[in-house]
Amino acid sequence: MKTLFATIALLAAAPMLGAAPALAQASSPQSVAAATTLVDVQTPPAASKAALDTQLREMRQGAAVRAMLSQNPGFKAEAAKNQPAFNSAMARMGAIQADAIGPIMVEMQKASRSAAIDTFAKNFTAAELQQITAFYRSPVGAKLLARQGAMSQDIARQVQTRFGPRMEAAQKAIAPKMQAELQKLAPAQAK
Repeated sequence: MKTLFATIALLAAAPMLGAAPALAQASSPQSVAAATTLVDVQTPPAASKAALDTQLREMRQGAAVRAMLSQNPGFKAEAAKNQPAFNSAMARMGAIQADAIGPIMVEMQKASRSAAIDTFAKNFTAAELQQITAFYRSPVGAKLLARQGAMSQDIARQVQTRFGPRMEAAQKAIAPKMQAELQKLAPAQAK
């Protein structure tokens, strides 16, 4: 997520840096090297790996399953009946989920890094990438990188606060119509 917002901010800031991106140019080895440096500055590999390791550890403990099921009132009631059994089940399901999804997430992380390097190398010259990297290494660029995650969370929180209740109300309002449509499609299954 941090890389996505960094990329958006970077593309928005490029004209201010005095360099308009060249579109879809062939990647030179120098551009690939400069893009690699930029991606490493934006999202240091060790930090990225640590974040993924934390996410997978939490998934293995059942956090993702809990989050998926937390909106189900019946599930909440069952969980309250026998907390130790519930916690054990969450850990088992989390382990199943992490074993299945974890390798894909590791592969996705590597692919995302490669795609970012490739995309930057195709859209900017080596000199432009060096200027952008210099910006991120400057005090203001470092401040942007350091605060970007918290800023992204703040933006998401503001949007959720503003639109979440409306989305929930809209979902509740259409629930009877959705149920009726499901019942038409599969009467025995929709009850």
